[in-house]
Amino acid sequence: MFKYDLKKLSRAELLELLIELTEENEKLRSQLRDTENKLLDKRLTCENTGTLAEAVLKLNGVFEAAQAACDQYTENIKLMSDPDAIKNTEQKCNEMLAKAKADADSYWNETYKRIESFTSKSPTLKKLLEKELRNEENDI
Repeated sequence: MFKYDLKKLSRAELLELLIELTEENEKLRSQLRDTENKLLDKRLTCENTGTLAEAVLKLNGVFEAAQAACDQYTENIKLMSDPDAIKNTEQKCNEMLAKAKADADSYWNETYKRIESFTSKSPTLKKLLEKELRNEENDI
């Protein structure tokens, strides 16, 4: 604004203008701090990786993704080239499934024994549980 324009403004208008410019100044300072922090982070990343190309690749996670894809591809090739691998995998899966079923049965039997022990001490509770089980069976 020109000097002669400012002279024409009232005190209230000058104060409003001052407040507006102060707020804008604070906003710009905040943006500058944020930008400086981001720049510092980028510089540290570049310094740690050595070259700009390495920094860009590292920032984008290209190396990690490429290594994971390579590992997965290699594993798939090994499995496909070894006919026994599929049989071994199926066998391991069946063993794990059998173990899981056995563990579940064992857990259920233990739980059932605890419930029986608990309800044997309270005939009223036992009747309520039996009634609830019959209701659930009817709902199924």
